[in-house]
Amino acid sequence: MPIKKVGNQRSYKKVALAITAHEYAYGREKIKGLIEYYSRHAAWEVQRNELSQPFVRFPSLRNWSGDGVVGEIYSEEDGAIARELEAFYVNTSSSRHAEGLPSVRIDNQIVGEMGADHLSEMDLDNFLFVGPTDLLHVQERYEGFIRALKRSQDSCTLLKYAPKEKGSLYSSEETVRPSELMNSLKDLPTPIGIMAATDRIGFAVLEACHRLGLRSPEDVSLIGVDNDEIYCNLAHTSMTSIDTHAREVGIRAADMLDKLMKGKPVENHQVRIPPRGVILRDSTDTTRSKYPEMARALRFIRNNAHRVIDVTNVIDVVPVSRRWLETKFKEELGHGIFHEIRRVHVDRAKELLADKTLTFSQVARESGFTTQERFYFAFEKVTGMKPSEYQSKAVAKPPRGLRK
Repeated sequence: MPIKKVGNQRSYKKVALAITAHEYAYGREKIKGLIEYYSRHAAWEVQRNELSQPFVRFPSLRNWSGDGVVGEIYSEEDGAIARELEAFYVNTSSSRHAEGLPSVRIDNQIVGEMGADHLSEMDLDNFLFVGPTDLLHVQERYEGFIRALKRSQDSCTLLKYAPKEKGSLYSSEETVRPSELMNSLKDLPTPIGIMAATDRIGFAVLEACHRLGLRSPEDVSLIGVDNDEIYCNLAHTSMTSIDTHAREVGIRAADMLDKLMKGKPVENHQVRIPPRGVILRDSTDTTRSKYPEMARALRFIRNNAHRVIDVTNVIDVVPVSRRWLETKFKEELGHGIFHEIRRVHVDRAKELLADKTLTFSQVARESGFTTQERFYFAFEKVTGMKPSEYQSKAVAKPPRGLRK
């Protein structure tokens, strides 16, 4: 690897973003993190490609005279080009071809453990992991999933598929058709907990289950990865997913590159970012009530913990009168609909407060409060303490069970 130059006399740095998985939620969030960092802390000029777009591919970086690159390596050729760059390079993909290069990426083993822990809470006896484990990030998630299940003395079946249609080289995962999964899924013992390596794969699994007449979550409790809201919310059953904290990957990668270009020390050249938490949706929400309308109302409230909702919104989704539903809430929960909405919003706020990178204004907005003042009032009313007091006592670990 050539000796890297340290900066230059310009007041700005020429930086290339070799991130081509921007059609995926993970890639988009990572880019948002990069933007957040450099817009506040760095003077960068971002390289354009031949179509004047802000993303480039590795072959175009041969003989490039810029200062730094943040990229995703998907092939041996990409890795070779990255190692020969005169510019500094920070990798953000999980790839065997990026070994030894400065890297900031998701801690995929913790992702797998988080998925297993979430499914284990449902008192299931059967577990399945679905994904192409020849990809490093999928293999790591599978290893974490298996390790967590072993702790609880559960076992798992691996469904490794070989898709007939491969994705492109610059694609972060392979795609799979539901029809390719149906033969493997039709004889599964139910109820079963399934972890899909990504949300796109989870979408295909839920589609295959739907075609087979398997219900979710009654027969199949499924959790995906990436919290891609398009796939999660357009699935036959809205899909629970793990928020991988990809935006933090972008922020930390930008910070590392900035330090390298300025000749500042970087303590750790191999950074692993833990996932942010589980975003609960219907595919693992086993809310139970002897009244179907009540269960539907509870599910609506919990699935919309991040949105501003009121009693009227809840009434709109169930074909019963407000008086009837209020009576059932008090009968089963001991309090009314409004109280339950506020309690769920505060529960989400508690989990968000564990992420100390968020401001209280962000926590308020992402937990369904119209203003920060309303958030403070409701939080103290429910918990008996101020958000700052609660946060100072919170254990610093990735939150689980966020609902979105």
